[in-house]
Amino acid sequence: MRFIKIVLYLLYFLAQAGNAQDMNLKLIDSLAIPNNEYTKFIGVDTHNFLFFTKHEIVTKTDGTNKWVYTNYELGEPTSVSILNPLQILIFYKETNTLVFLDRFLNETQRIDLNSISPSKIILWAENTKNQEAWLHNEITNSLEFYNYKNNSTRSQTIPFSEKPSCLTADFSTAYVLFDSQLCSYNIYGTQLNCAPSKKMDKIVLAANYIVGSTPNKSEFLFFDTTLKTVGSSIILQNNWQDFSVRNEKLYIYNGSNVYTYQLILSSK
Repeated sequence: MRFIKIVLYLLYFLAQAGNAQDMNLKLIDSLAIPNNEYTKFIGVDTHNFLFFTKHEIVTKTDGTNKWVYTNYELGEPTSVSILNPLQILIFYKETNTLVFLDRFLNETQRIDLNSISPSKIILWAENTKNQEAWLHNEITNSLEFYNYKNNSTRSQTIPFSEKPSCLTADFSTAYVLFDSQLCSYNIYGTQLNCAPSKKMDKIVLAANYIVGSTPNKSEFLFFDTTLKTVGSSIILQNNWQDFSVRNEKLYIYNGSNVYTYQLILSSK
């Protein structure tokens, strides 16, 4: 049985390789950032504002103007969701807490997941709309579509057989990266697609692509929303720290600049 599974995976990769294309990266802009002012680049929202973190500080900027949110009580942010730019979600794993901010980074709501019933221990959170969020529940090792207004779980996947290494989502679909595969799920908790996964350490969702980076930071891998491999590209910037994707643009942060690349798919 294991031999058959390996053969099927090899056939899958061969088929994908035959359909794969080059993803060209055309540098179209760069923004200088004070050297090492931030430790993590979160990404770019739909209004082209850039988000960064450093220790307990979350910063939103357009390169000139700056807004800051700081909460020393909750510790360092584990993740910042800017999917909804009017309702930004910060997740603090250390204190198992969700914090919501408005577009000026003013706190509007805080949820202590330890105090709700039933309590949840969360490893990952992504905001959506209508006061709902994607949550990965460590207790059940499953993905939940959670309504935080009325503290109800709208849907939940069956427990995963592996622990996710990374997750990304939009308003209707979540993409979960495991060691062996990449899978997608809808808001009803139904698994949509799965594909054997090359080694990746991070995935980011754009409008038409799921973009993954390899652990050695030497290559980007591109998948369509059905998880079909559509291309790859060698990374042009050395010693980069973080990346993000918005629509057809790739943003790479190296500690002193944010480089913007236009994604161009071309046949081999």
